[in-house]
Amino acid sequence: MRTAAAALDLVRPTSVEQALRAMADDPSLVPIAGCTDVFVGLNAGTFPGTRFLDLWPLEELREIGIRNGTIAIGALATHAMIQESAAVTSRIPILAAACREIGGIQIQNRGTLGGNVANGSPAGDTLPVLAVGEAVVVLGSASGDRGVPFNAFFT
Repeated sequence: MRTAAAALDLVRPTSVEQALRAMADDPSLVPIAGCTDVFVGLNAGTFPGTRFLDLWPLEELREIGIRNGTIAIGALATHAMIQESAAVTSRIPILAAACREIGGIQIQNRGTLGGNVANGSPAGDTLPVLAVGEAVVVLGSASGDRGVPFNAFFT
């Protein structure tokens, strides 16, 4: 028996570099990680993508730490990880508080900061904190990285 998921293609890179190359080579790939919103759309039949790039295993995108005096949070850091991070709770406790308001425990354990931002929902609980905190979104591509002020990225 075929299900809606049976018609989907999944690409699983083993590194960020491999993921960026795959996206450059195939613009139809939709990057996914926590999938808390993707699964809802797939089940409802409203999600347009059929080719996905699974970023979930890329541990280097889950890092939370201090770099050059600034807190850096990887796109795959989950809401639960952010709540538990000493770096976050000591420097921007309002972000940890916002992450506690996102869905239930299951969503907090699976949903990511990158997904909350990339989803673009006006109901994104972390978005006001990132805007007020003048966050910088680091966008990566096969040709390099660039930083974009959050307020220019999310309009």
